[in-house]
Amino acid sequence: MSLQALSLGLYVHVPFCANLCAYCNFYKERPIKSLVQSYLLEIGREWERWKNILSRRNISTVFFGGGSPSSLSCRDLETLCAHVQPILPQVTEWTVEVSPTTINLEKLKILKEGGVTRISMGVQSFQTDVLKYLGRRQTRMQVYRAYDWIRTAGFNNVNLDLIFHLSFADFKLWEMDLEETIHLNPEHISTYCLSFERSEGPFRRGYYVNEDQEALVYLRTWDWLKNHGYRHYEVSNFARDGHACLHNLNTWKMQEWVGIGPSAASQWNRRRFQNTNNVHDWLGEEKINCTDLSEEILCADCLIFGLRMREGICLDALQKRFPLVDVAKYIPLWQQFSQERLINVHKNQLTCTDKGLLLVDALAREILSYAPDN
Repeated sequence: MSLQALSLGLYVHVPFCANLCAYCNFYKERPIKSLVQSYLLEIGREWERWKNILSRRNISTVFFGGGSPSSLSCRDLETLCAHVQPILPQVTEWTVEVSPTTINLEKLKILKEGGVTRISMGVQSFQTDVLKYLGRRQTRMQVYRAYDWIRTAGFNNVNLDLIFHLSFADFKLWEMDLEETIHLNPEHISTYCLSFERSEGPFRRGYYVNEDQEALVYLRTWDWLKNHGYRHYEVSNFARDGHACLHNLNTWKMQEWVGIGPSAASQWNRRRFQNTNNVHDWLGEEKINCTDLSEEILCADCLIFGLRMREGICLDALQKRFPLVDVAKYIPLWQQFSQERLINVHKNQLTCTDKGLLLVDALAREILSYAPDN
C-alpha cells in the first residue's frame, strides 16, 4: 500500500494541567507561564521540521490532547490553533480535549472560530465521593455549566470521558454516572476502567482487581449504552451514528500520524518516532527515539488493534496490505480463539465476541508470539 493511500492524522500534546490527578499516567506539568511560552515557541519549530512531510500529504484529522489544552490562556490557545490554519481545508475532524475546571465560553468560542469541530471533555464522574477518590477538583455543577458552554459555542460533536472502578462501592454509582451522561445526550461516550499504572502513590501497580466483577461491569455498561442508542464500536468507545472518533479510528487501523510536543508519538513511512516525555528535555537537543517497523510488526499491530474494534479485521485486505507477511500462519491461533468463543470468523472477517473483547489484551500477547520481529 502506498503512503499516499494511508490516512494521516496530526496529534499535538499539550502537557499542561492545572490539577495533576494521581491516577493519570499521561505526561503533564503545571502551566507555569514561562514554561508555556517556551513550549509554544518549540511547537512552532517542531511544526516547521515536519513541514515538508505535512505539505506533501493531506492531514485528515487533528487532535489536541494532554494534559488539558483548556488550561492554556485564550491568547495561548489562539497561538496553538494558528498552526492548523494552513491545513484546515483538508481536515475533516479536529478534536480538542478540555477540562470542566479550566474551560470557559470565551475559550470555546476561540476554538470554534478557529475551526475545531469536536470537543472531548474529561468528566470521569458526577459523584462527589468518586471525584474525591480520583482527586478531581470539579463539581457536578461545573460539568453541567461547561457542557452548556460547549453547546452554546455551537459544537454538535461532543465526547464525554467516564471512569469506573469496583472501589466505587457498587454498580449503582456507575449507573448514576451513566444516567447523568445520557441525560446530557453527547454524541460520543468513552468509558474507561480505572487502571493502576503509577509507580507510586494510591494508584500504583499491584492493586488486586476482581476480574469477574470487572467483566460484569463492562458487559452491563455495553448493554446499557446500546439500549440508549450508542453504537459500541471499540472496547471503550460508543457513538451515535456518524460520530465515531475519526482520529482514533485512524490510529487503530494503523494508518499514519504525526505527533508534536513532549511525549507525542508519530508513525510515518514505516517508522515510529517517540518524543521524550519531559518538556525540559524536549526543549533541548535530545528529542526523539526512532524505530523501524517491518511488515511483520505492522501486520501484528493491525491485528491487535483491529480486534479492539467491533468491525474487526478483513484478512484478505490485511494480506493485500502486507504481501510479504504470511497471514495464513495465524490460522491455528484463529482456530484456537474460535474454539474458546473469543472470536467469530465469517468469510475471512475476524470479529471479537463480547468474551473476546474482555480479554483483548491477552489476545494481543498471543498474536505477538506469532510475529518474529517481536
